[in-house]
Amino acid sequence: MEDTVAEKKPRTAGDGDGDRCNGEPSGTAESSGGGGGGLVERLPEALLVEVLGRLDLDGAFSAAASCRSLHAAANAALSALTAIDLSAFAPSNAILGRILAGNGAVRSLTVNCSLLDDSAASVIARGSLRELSLLRCSFSMSFFVAVGAGCRNLRSLKLEMAVAPDILYSRYSGFGTCLAPIYTGCVYLETLWVKFPLLDPRTAEYETGTGLPLIPSNIKDLLLQPVSHSRAKTVFLKTTSLSKHITDSLESLSLVLDTITDELVMLITSNVHKLVELCLEDEPVTQPNLPEDLTNVGLQALGLCHNLRHLSLTRRCCDFRRVNDFGILMLADGCKQLRTIRFGGFSKVSDAGYAALLHSGKDLKKFEVSNGSCLSDLACLDLDKAAPNISEVRLLNCALLTSDTAKSLAPCTNLKVLDLSGCKSIADSGLVSISKLPNLTLLDLAGADITDAGLSALGNGRCLISSLCLRGCRRIGSNGIASLLCGTGTINKTLISLDIGNVPRISCRAVTVIARNCEQISSLCLRNCLLITDSSLEVLGSMGCDSSKCSLRMLDLAYCSKLSRNFLRHFEPPLFRGLRWLGVGKNVAQRRGCSPTVAEVLERKPGLTICCNACDMGCRNKCHPDIRFLQ
Repeated sequence: MEDTVAEKKPRTAGDGDGDRCNGEPSGTAESSGGGGGGLVERLPEALLVEVLGRLDLDGAFSAAASCRSLHAAANAALSALTAIDLSAFAPSNAILGRILAGNGAVRSLTVNCSLLDDSAASVIARGSLRELSLLRCSFSMSFFVAVGAGCRNLRSLKLEMAVAPDILYSRYSGFGTCLAPIYTGCVYLETLWVKFPLLDPRTAEYETGTGLPLIPSNIKDLLLQPVSHSRAKTVFLKTTSLSKHITDSLESLSLVLDTITDELVMLITSNVHKLVELCLEDEPVTQPNLPEDLTNVGLQALGLCHNLRHLSLTRRCCDFRRVNDFGILMLADGCKQLRTIRFGGFSKVSDAGYAALLHSGKDLKKFEVSNGSCLSDLACLDLDKAAPNISEVRLLNCALLTSDTAKSLAPCTNLKVLDLSGCKSIADSGLVSISKLPNLTLLDLAGADITDAGLSALGNGRCLISSLCLRGCRRIGSNGIASLLCGTGTINKTLISLDIGNVPRISCRAVTVIARNCEQISSLCLRNCLLITDSSLEVLGSMGCDSSKCSLRMLDLAYCSKLSRNFLRHFEPPLFRGLRWLGVGKNVAQRRGCSPTVAEVLERKPGLTICCNACDMGCRNKCHPDIRFLQ
């Protein structure tokens, strides 16, 4: 979204008359709806507004540039939108003001705030808002005061801060003080998410936990990142001076901690009686010692939460060495209505424990295990009978899993998401079984031992896959991509996101096959594909030229070492129309003598984000300064 409706001007025809839809076509009479009277001009304005209101913002803006009638209809449609998502690009204050101008109906607003300052509060704070998500923001006290005064009906506030709090809030008693105006003004607030992704929960001196006692008692959904386990405990300790406490209404709790402990888990389970969803994540510096760790005692306490529907317990770097099958069996015996299970770092839990969870109830829909070193193919036997409604299975970095697991999952006809990334023993026979899943939309096989023959089976299968990850599958090549996308199946019509990074045999031929057979693709990762050259960019950049619409939104070219020094010239207009994110690796921004430079490309394409930090696609879960500020 490089321009707003107000900024885009009607394209002029050859004689200078600026309205294609009024009978002066830019090409042929047929292309403008028949010449004469102008088809669009004759349509009722209410119909045009209804049609444009069903498009995404990019589509509405593109239509607005076609003629005056669509320009007016797009403005009217924007003013009536109730949900606006601007997370895909970073608008400036001026662009945001034009998008929201005249809109008094918006109830849900998501904004990438990388380029915004405190003055944006005059545009964002509006009484109609019920849900507000501010991503990568660095606002100070005055902004939150304005939001608290202007968003009186706000129910949900989600903040993702792009700076460390001591940079902006050192002159206050803490970030909790900045949120005080929100608490005071937004009396109906039920959801509060506060994230400081730049802070490491293991070493950060400052925590989002500062000011935790200020959290309103009517909050039902709370997320804090990061917070120490000692400070988190203060949330759940009731005091006699308060008639109502947050534990009386809390239903969903997510904490990113330094360490998950039995004491904290038992405090949560004994005080939060309405708890439906619990997500705890930690990343301790070293392996915790007792009593500062989670053991079977904590799992037993969780088994007392009979209303629990969604449970996530994950540990990164280290593992839960004091939890074994006994603790999992007690949890499974108490929580028989779990719909989502997400476990990470349980190195002592074997097939018996995981099978007990899978067979504990019929309501399970999502199951995820990461770094399950004792999880084998036996755990997933008869999964279709144990959990007939299961729609999502993620088994990450489980070294003992083989293609037999994929065969066991084949009868699960409701399966929509299958992630086997890091399971290096998944081979072509497993891919043959996977290709028979009729409802599968996401498949991740990163690091699998598959070949071009396996991709051929997938290309001839009946899966409706929209997202496919083959990163690090070193035995596949360009021939396999051709078999995948030129087969008799439907994947070449449904595929939207493709990751073939870190595959050494991917060449320009594979890129050409993708461009010709997957015009609808919006996300493509070619990271560390060492055979990719500038000719690949020429093919990708010209995608959609004939249809006047380019679907490609995100492209990762980090560490493609055969690209020329001046490869950024391929991203100048009119190539790569619609591209919103480009990953180029860590060394491109510092190159001297390149033409054009990163700054020049961004100046010509203000809606584009260029990442020079080697982030994964879209900078997911990463917050860093916009490169415009680093030039």
